[in-house]
Amino acid sequence: MGKPSDRRRFNLKLKLQNPWTPRWMPAGLRDSLNNKHHSRDFNFARSEYLRTRVLFVAITFFLLAPLWIVIDYLLLPPEMLTNLVASRLILMGLLALVIFSALHNKHRLNRIRNTLAILLLLPAIFYLALVLFYSEKMGSLIGYNFIPLLIIAFLSVFPLTILESLGIGLTVIGMQFFALAELNELTTAYGGQSLGLLIIVLAISLWANHSQVSTLLRLYRQASMDSLTQLLNRGVLLEQLKQLCEDRDEKLEDNQIPAPISLLMFDLDKFKRINDTYGHSVGDQVLQIFAQVLRDELRNNDLIARYGGEEFIAVLPGTPKVDSMQVAERIRLQSEKATVIAHDGEAVNFTTSIGITEIRFDEDLDAALHRVDKRLYKAKSLGRNRYVAYDSPTVQEETYNYF
Repeated sequence: MGKPSDRRRFNLKLKLQNPWTPRWMPAGLRDSLNNKHHSRDFNFARSEYLRTRVLFVAITFFLLAPLWIVIDYLLLPPEMLTNLVASRLILMGLLALVIFSALHNKHRLNRIRNTLAILLLLPAIFYLALVLFYSEKMGSLIGYNFIPLLIIAFLSVFPLTILESLGIGLTVIGMQFFALAELNELTTAYGGQSLGLLIIVLAISLWANHSQVSTLLRLYRQASMDSLTQLLNRGVLLEQLKQLCEDRDEKLEDNQIPAPISLLMFDLDKFKRINDTYGHSVGDQVLQIFAQVLRDELRNNDLIARYGGEEFIAVLPGTPKVDSMQVAERIRLQSEKATVIAHDGEAVNFTTSIGITEIRFDEDLDAALHRVDKRLYKAKSLGRNRYVAYDSPTVQEETYNYF
């Protein structure tokens, strides 16, 4: 049993040196490449940044569209004007739908990203339609040839990951490639210059995206993370939990079946004795090791926070209480196996007590937090190193309806 414990301790220490960085990629690049390693709470925050910018750009495009109709009226022949004005009005209607979507999808990252993609691809589709219908008259359409370049330049405004931005950018470049082929300019100097310039601007936009996402993550972690354990702090977790409950209430109002939300509250047993016996530096290591156990056993979309002192809390969206009990048992067992080596070489072990509850649909969040805290201290009073998921743990069958 000694060797597995040593290996477990080594792996934990290795991860704690920099929990955000894989061995094969710099942390900043990994963070900005895609959102695979982004936590649910950061995705909430990033979705709001994206949403604000989508609204600004969409409203700006919407307001400029009538102005461009006036320019078209002054510069274009009458036979082209009617169709272009109708196209502009259709574009304005679609932009209005984009604005509506952005206003009604707060904190929903996937929907905001889709809305952004539609916002940026609408002008590209408009440009491609012009090429198809007016290929012989494109020279008289002043300013329209700059649309693909402007779209890719606008990518730099948004805190997109590299893969998100690259997907939109390559789509626009593909449309421009098709447009140049349709205009018989693909092999000309203009065609090569146009594609080359788009690629250069896309590279600049990707760098801007990388810088934005990396900066947002750094600032977010400084403001929201506990400096010792690199878990969320209490205030941020409660804010995100409140948002999850509000989203669930919206589904109830829409007559949808909402997913359950379970709470797990942990307390390290006899932690004061560890501090008094081995010193606070060893106590800090115990907190860090336990934080890593939580990261290992919980999912990326679960919320984990240091609640205060030696108390921790985890929010498991989409997990009923019966399943969260299995999660709690895994965490309890892994905590038993974890070891910290004190300064004199002595192995220090620790255990945890756990309270479990599921948030009811008709209750205040404070009531659920009070209940899970009560069950945590029930676990400690029953002998520690266990979990309690019911108000009367000795008669679980009779209390199963107690969330």
